[in-house]
Amino acid sequence: MMAPYRLGSHKTHAARLAVLLLALSVLAAGGLIKAAFGADAAAAEAAHSAFDGIWRNAGIGRRPPGSPGLCCSEEGWQDFASKLKPWAMQEMVRRDAALQIGKQLPTNSATCKPDGTPTVIDIPYAFEFVRTPTHTYILYEADNQSRRIRMNSVHPAKLKPTWYGDSIGSWDGDTLVVDTIGLNAQGQINWDGIPHTTALRVVERYTVTKPGAMELQMTLTDPGTLTSPWTVIKHFHRLTETQLYEYVCAQNNRDLSVPTE
Repeated sequence: MMAPYRLGSHKTHAARLAVLLLALSVLAAGGLIKAAFGADAAAAEAAHSAFDGIWRNAGIGRRPPGSPGLCCSEEGWQDFASKLKPWAMQEMVRRDAALQIGKQLPTNSATCKPDGTPTVIDIPYAFEFVRTPTHTYILYEADNQSRRIRMNSVHPAKLKPTWYGDSIGSWDGDTLVVDTIGLNAQGQINWDGIPHTTALRVVERYTVTKPGAMELQMTLTDPGTLTSPWTVIKHFHRLTETQLYEYVCAQNNRDLSVPTE
């Protein structure tokens, strides 16, 4: 016997079919979105992997031999005279006067103290980027120094000043951006011994401009030392078929002077 037709059963089946079709369309759209995100993630990883490997300074911020004052080989450092506050400029004049009579005053690097940030960025030794999902590490050949950069994080509300400070990182497209605060006043801005205070903030923007070449735009802000933010441009080239070697400053350190070229 044929079951009696129940009012509303046709509508119920139609509604179920509509829900099923909607679910299938959502799943299909989700697959497309996932594929798009997957492609974007793959492209981003490919760009970020360009930083992997060992790099070295193409030039350091130093004065040419025999030249008075502070003058350097790369863009931006030459502005020091207009950037330093009187007390910091006086310190550099004192250092320059000693240099001119052959009695160079020691810097942190020369006395085997930590280079710290940002001097460690200025030194002419090799370094290596090591990336993980949560951190980017920079390993420096010079005295086995290292920096730990927390990715997509924030600075703690309270910081104890240290040589390398507290660094957080993020990606701005293909550019690695590193923001560092919490630096102690024992550090120096570069190898020439430019001083700074605990108010120093260092923002680094690393960009691989072409295979094997990287540019850094480094902006220093320190109301205690600088008259205005100071941006320095530095260039690095990739080293191949090499590794980071052990470097111990205190081992057989017979001369406290710092080379001038």
